[in-house]
Amino acid sequence: MRPSPDDLLDSLRLSLNETLLPHVEDRWARYAGAAMDLLLQHLKLRLAGEGDALAEDSADMLAVLAAIGGSAAALGGEWDSLAELVAGAAGDPPGDATARNEQLRGVIVAVMRWLDEAEGADPAVQDLRDEVYRLVRRQVDRTKPMVEPLFMSFRPVAS
Repeated sequence: MRPSPDDLLDSLRLSLNETLLPHVEDRWARYAGAAMDLLLQHLKLRLAGEGDALAEDSADMLAVLAAIGGSAAALGGEWDSLAELVAGAAGDPPGDATARNEQLRGVIVAVMRWLDEAEGADPAVQDLRDEVYRLVRRQVDRTKPMVEPLFMSFRPVAS
């Protein structure tokens, strides 16, 4: 469909930066306009990469959860509750990719809490925690290019 979402966002950014902002006298209003431009840039990046990032992120979480579930099942005993927790990730996935990703993130958070509570109980806890932290690092690296334009202060400018 024409215009494409990228075309629309580019047009909005051009109008904002070339037509509107040069005529804004108030410093705070100019700052707010610059923040809007950053949000438009962020939206463009998200449109381009969010689908692939979601799929890659969900696959990564599923692989880590499967490995954790296998380790927990092999250890048995008190680890059975972790294996059951992780098994929930393999359940009926929601139809929407974002909902599925959020469901998996919820399981990852529950696993992190379980590992925090079990700290010191077994040396395997630290190994599994390290794997989860490596996952989180990959997640941050995956999403950073899409959110980097938003790294600015949203405070009023100093007088």
